Amino acid sequence: MTAQFVTLDEVIQGLIVDEGKSSEHEYLRYFNIGLRGLKELNFDTVRQIKSVELQLDSKNTVTLPSDYVSYIKIGVADNNGNVSYMGLRENINFVPGTQSTTVQDNTENPPIFSYNNYDNSLWGRYGQGGGNNANGYYRENLDNRTIELSNSNGPIILEYVSDGSTGLTGIDIKVHAFAEEALRSFIYWKSVQRKRAINMNEKMAAKNEYYNQKRLSRARMQSFNKNEALQTSRKAFKQSPKI
Repeated sequence: MTAQFVTLDEVIQGLIVDEGKSSEHEYLRYFNIGLRGLKELNFDTVRQIKSVELQLDSKNTVTLPSDYVSYIKIGVADNNGNVSYMGLRENINFVPGTQSTTVQDNTENPPIFSYNNYDNSLWGRYGQGGGNNANGYYRENLDNRTIELSNSNGPIILEYVSDGSTGLTGIDIKVHAFAEEALRSFIYWKSVQRKRAINMNEKMAAKNEYYNQKRLSRARMQSFNKNEALQTSRKAFKQSPKI
């Protein structure tokens, strides 16, 4: 395991040693709690990001990965190795067999507005054509765990947030080193939360310690240096011709 990550097993073993325990029953209990804590941290603190290429099936859909939580980017790879975004289309049909999900993009959406003035020889139609996404459109179907697609006939690139554990075993279940103490604190807090022999003050102290460590982990994961801050601010600055 690299210095950037620690395994869930290492976190649990360290916690058991700290508490002076050695029971296999305690290990299994801590492991189950640790999986829940790892998912919570991956949702809003660590955010483990994965990228995959998915092939379309005969229904013009792709199946979401088993560890999928939410998407960050859906697109297609261009000839330069970049990912070009697809467009979100909320009216793609989810009901199978009623109508093809392949939708032509020459429909009048948004509506067409006309401006006619024959005296001045002016004629205009606005909103017809243009504005369409050449890469195709998508809609997320969480019930079927698929992405429905239209106007797309090739593989798509999906960049998504992983829960960090589904489909993994052993040393493959890991957490970023910045979140190690947060995960350890979560396991301890949940392990004493429902024990009657533990007084309320200790339970509250364990809960507060977890949230303190979680805030610290988030701060570490989101930190960036001065040069990165300057680069970010310059992205929004563009020169324009003076009129």
